[in-house]
Amino acid sequence: MKILHISRTMGQGGAEKVVMQLCRDNKKHEQIVASCGGIHVEELEKSGVNHILIPDIDIKNPKLMLKTFFVLFRAVKKNHIDIIHTHHRMAAFYGRIISFLTGAKHVYTAHNVFYDKKKLMNFALDRASIVAVGNGVRDNLVNDYSISLDRVTVINNTISPVLTGNKNVELDALRKSGKIVVGTIGRISEQKGIDIFIKAIAKVREVNENVVGVIIGDGEDRNKMQNLARELNLEQGILFLGYQAEVLDLINQLDFVVLSSRWEGLPLTPIEVFSQGKTIIVSNISGNNEVVTDKCNGLLCEKDNVDDFTNKILLLINEKELRTEFEKNAINTYVNDYNYESFIEKYNEVYSLL
Repeated sequence: MKILHISRTMGQGGAEKVVMQLCRDNKKHEQIVASCGGIHVEELEKSGVNHILIPDIDIKNPKLMLKTFFVLFRAVKKNHIDIIHTHHRMAAFYGRIISFLTGAKHVYTAHNVFYDKKKLMNFALDRASIVAVGNGVRDNLVNDYSISLDRVTVINNTISPVLTGNKNVELDALRKSGKIVVGTIGRISEQKGIDIFIKAIAKVREVNENVVGVIIGDGEDRNKMQNLARELNLEQGILFLGYQAEVLDLINQLDFVVLSSRWEGLPLTPIEVFSQGKTIIVSNISGNNEVVTDKCNGLLCEKDNVDDFTNKILLLINEKELRTEFEKNAINTYVNDYNYESFIEKYNEVYSLL
């Protein structure tokens, strides 16, 4: 079958990684992607996947919306698309209309939890086959958008655990100097709670100056977070690495990871961490606590609680045997619950039922 994926961007982010993986590694179908562009476009093209540039579907300008509709409509007709697979609420809106006009089937993957735009969601998802990336996202669709439980299939996000073997020079230097390197990975935004991570590292360093916090990712709040680090005198205590393509290799250079996000769907970061036999501290929110079992493969913290994160970071630094136990359980979690081949096959099962 021919599948058109519609995503807001192909930049950094969990949804974009899922689209990239489905297109790169699902050889049963011919895949095309439509988005407003981003860092993964080049990788798509190297994998032989055609990319169609569209305006940002999150911008509600009528002229841009009309242009987007016609670009997508022509793409579906020209390429004889069988399935429109949408990965954003506005993408689902376009998918619903174009599906009706062309007869192409519509699949929507819900990557996050939301509580607004209920009329839009119910219109956009009418007659769509719905995939939720985790149980928390499924429950959000059922409880907050009144979507029937039997319409939602849960397919856990996961990642392909492929390493390049490359080492980051800055992290390598920190490790060789004996530093304890604690990382956080994700878009620098309100959602990811990078400010909580920075404040916790500042408090940790009051106890142990040998600790360095590493921020892997970029985003709209980067300047704001760099200013916060300066205000807390963390010039030597926080390293901003920016966006990095080879995240798994970087995880192997960290002692452990912290994810202090304020909301999630089913985050890829803990799964990436577990795939490398490392452990993680996460905020105790839906999605995070679906992957991380407290005091088993990682630790849960109260959302926005800097002191709680501080104490848990110090605990993993000081209790190395405990950290080793978590790491063993983490790799088992990845192997048993987030198998990559199963992830691809489950999406093919959804496609085959249309």
